[in-house]
Amino acid sequence: MSQFADGGVMSSKPYVATGRYIQRMSNYCVGCRFDPAKSLGDDACPFTTLYWDFLMRHETPLRANRRMGFQVRNLGRLNRGDRAVIRKQADALRDTLAAEARRYAR
Repeated sequence: MSQFADGGVMSSKPYVATGRYIQRMSNYCVGCRFDPAKSLGDDACPFTTLYWDFLMRHETPLRANRRMGFQVRNLGRLNRGDRAVIRKQADALRDTLAAEARRYAR
């Protein structure tokens, strides 16, 4: 996501991934209690939840990026209720991460 922070000047698409992609491409998920295929619920993978939240927050500019067409079209599969739950869960994840960062910064 950071590689796309300039709005696509240096990179033609954001480097974002779901938990399923991370699971396929690495051994990072071995032994993890989260399900990389899920974006909702207590056992949802934080990477997958944050992936969908990122796409939702940046849907308008990403829609104009032809390399992101498939991913943005997949947002259409999410109903309004699921989108709201993903957003809430992503906000909670960011709050938790921020609190942990503050704790370790002391």
